[in-house]
Amino acid sequence: MNKLLILIAVILISIQFSNAQTSAGSQTVGFNLGFGAGTSTESPGIHQAGMGSSFIERDHNFNFGPAYSYFIADNIDIGVALNFTSITETNSPNDFGSPLKYHDYQATAIVYARKYFLLKNKFGIRTGPYISYDKATTNFTYPSDENFNDNNSNSHSINAGLKLEMVYYASKKLGFSATLANLQYTHTVSGGGNQLNQNSDSFSFNSGTSAIYISMFYTFGGKG
Repeated sequence: MNKLLILIAVILISIQFSNAQTSAGSQTVGFNLGFGAGTSTESPGIHQAGMGSSFIERDHNFNFGPAYSYFIADNIDIGVALNFTSITETNSPNDFGSPLKYHDYQATAIVYARKYFLLKNKFGIRTGPYISYDKATTNFTYPSDENFNDNNSNSHSINAGLKLEMVYYASKKLGFSATLANLQYTHTVSGGGNQLNQNSDSFSFNSGTSAIYISMFYTFGGKG
């Protein structure tokens, strides 16, 4: 046990004090890119009223945007990012009045703080909290026999969460990261068109197995 504690202490010391890329005063500029896809079986009538048949929901999302961060201390940076997201969801024909298809366009502003744990200036993790604001417009397409006209809905969301990412420095200046896990709380206000005005609150957890979110960034300044 004592040998194990000593080994852990040595690793932590090497992580904390050997990272030129993440030294105080360093800055990063980068680009975020993400893609996700999924299929689920929905049955709101069965759950809520004991009637109706289930239907298939398929969704795809793609996002991209720039990011900037500044290291306020060794291994700790704060930053801002701007993401643009496109989400398409397709539903099989159903009896619940759900749209056959919707397309969501979303712009997101993010503020975050992160703590880095790197080994030998090359590989490790970073984690920390973030808050963000989303503004989205959704286009709905309904079945032809529904008494709805295709229409738009607008929404605003405030998000807060905690993210864990893997980090790899290919060189002293160039780095890459990939999201391993993301826990998020969301408060949304939406309405417009045939959609009722509503407030909603939700929690979500996403891992790298359900979507791919990667970043490429360039480091400059600091201790060189």
